[in-house]
Amino acid sequence: MEECCCGYTAPAHTVKEQASSAMHKITFYFLLLLSICFHFQPSHASDLTWQQAQLDGGGLLTIQYKLNEPFLIANDSLWIEGMEYDMMIGFQHYLLNHYGVVLKYEWVERQSLVEIFERIQTINKPGEIGLDIISWTADREKNVKFSEPYFPDFQVLIANRSSPTVLQLGDFVQSYNHHTAITVAGTTYEKNLQEIKSSAGLDFEIKYIEKSTEIVQHVIRTPGSFGYIDLTRYLLALDNNLPVKRLNAYAVKGHGLGVIFNKNSDWEVPFNEYLASQEFDRIRDRGLDKYFGPDFQAFIDNLEDHKNEEVVLLMQEKKFMDEEIDNQMIQVEKQTRLRNVLLLSVGMVLMVSFFLYNRYKIKSKANQELTAQRQIIENQNVQLEENVKKLVELNEDKNSFIRILSHDLRAPINNINGISRILLSDAEDLKPDQSKLLLHVSDESKRLSDMVTRILDVEKMESETEEEFVRVDIHGVLSRVVTNFAPTAESKGISLRQDLVEGTFVMGLEEFFFHVFDNVLSNAIKFSPQGASIYVNSTVVENHVEVRIKDEGPGISKEDQKKMFKKFQMLSAKATAGEKSSGLGLSIVSKYIKLLDGQLTCESKVGEGTTFVIHFAAC
Repeated sequence: MEECCCGYTAPAHTVKEQASSAMHKITFYFLLLLSICFHFQPSHASDLTWQQAQLDGGGLLTIQYKLNEPFLIANDSLWIEGMEYDMMIGFQHYLLNHYGVVLKYEWVERQSLVEIFERIQTINKPGEIGLDIISWTADREKNVKFSEPYFPDFQVLIANRSSPTVLQLGDFVQSYNHHTAITVAGTTYEKNLQEIKSSAGLDFEIKYIEKSTEIVQHVIRTPGSFGYIDLTRYLLALDNNLPVKRLNAYAVKGHGLGVIFNKNSDWEVPFNEYLASQEFDRIRDRGLDKYFGPDFQAFIDNLEDHKNEEVVLLMQEKKFMDEEIDNQMIQVEKQTRLRNVLLLSVGMVLMVSFFLYNRYKIKSKANQELTAQRQIIENQNVQLEENVKKLVELNEDKNSFIRILSHDLRAPINNINGISRILLSDAEDLKPDQSKLLLHVSDESKRLSDMVTRILDVEKMESETEEEFVRVDIHGVLSRVVTNFAPTAESKGISLRQDLVEGTFVMGLEEFFFHVFDNVLSNAIKFSPQGASIYVNSTVVENHVEVRIKDEGPGISKEDQKKMFKKFQMLSAKATAGEKSSGLGLSIVSKYIKLLDGQLTCESKVGEGTTFVIHFAAC
């Protein structure tokens, strides 16, 4: 499996550097396209040296690698990723930024570390690089060159969690002498096992497998087995709650993991320079966080700095054990809840069974009673439907009667009012008592006429008659209402002050708007004391027409505000001149504003007057 990959150019700081960086980018991506074209060609060795790459401005390196999660991983797209992959991409990036060298890779997958060593050692090509979390040893360095360590090399001995626990060397010798060790030939894992076998005089069997990444799974599947693995893989196994444990004996701390080169190669020079750079530190930190988790960086730093690695390992293992215990406690709680639910379910089943048994015994009688009850309910439903029909008819008759009565009353009432006013026009010929009686007749007839009008308004709204809305001039309606009430206000010594904005239009029926403002202003005059002022203002606020009618009356209490929009509600405040109230005015206002899709709010405190604020959408 072969792959090509590239880095990215860091930002330049001067015009000249930016131009140079841009040329490097163009060259880099051109070479990248060429590498993609030859991506599936048969692999070949690279003769490229670091010295020649600097002269040519770039070239091709061959990377001999083996997949080893999480350092090198084949993702779902069959492309390579992992910490070592990110490290090599960072090397490309480093050479491009610091030397202007455009480096390409040919990735060649091998099946074992032995293959990689044989290739690097025997093929005398300086452009060959070996990559497989390779531990440095003195014997290996005799045949190949190693880079400086890019990752700590710490190997631990693990066993199945059900195997005997080892706290000291004697425990291991006693418990595992005749067990089976799992390892991979040609690795430091095998070398460490052979040293234990010879130094302690043990007789355990060694079983060889092909891939070091499978040691954990073999140990899990094979009771009594054990083997060496890297510390990182052990911690990942604990993090995944795999049933393995560390044997507290024969842990091995190596010089570190490195990249290997051919003896004739000079590529270790720029690579070691790269490993010592801040760029690599950032890539390493991101890789630890991405592939091992956010806490692993702190653990590695602690492991490298601490004098007693065993203490650090025990602390990390304790953390994983605590997490596992917490998870087990959660599972126990879940199982306990499940058990309780099951017990409760069994109890419920027994209770239901008992009730079903009793129900079965009285089933015949219950069925008879149920049939009788059903018949009663059906009779009641029939009666209820008849009653509802009668109520609907009565309501229609009531509405018709109100309409007829109101219309028939209006004519004689208006006649009485008209005649009384004609007689009052000749008041100089009348005695004071006669004038007073005629004035009373005129006022009462007008009040009765207003009451009939309000009753008709209520009936009209409750009948939900649909009428088509038109564009209405609010300024004109308000001016007409204020003009109509001017004489009444003047008779009480009340000053009507208006500040109206012209050209304010809303959608609705002019009759509805008139009744709203008429009722609100009528109440303001009715409850204002002599010599007070009433303010009628209109303005446009955020595409809405706002009308404010403010009086200096006694105000409305909190209790009255809760019920003032209901029909036939008599509030605690009294009219200042003994005027009568039907209790319909504000209920009519509320319903009309709802029909006009407006909003009505009341701002009032007892003793400080009342302000009604009305909003309509402007058009």
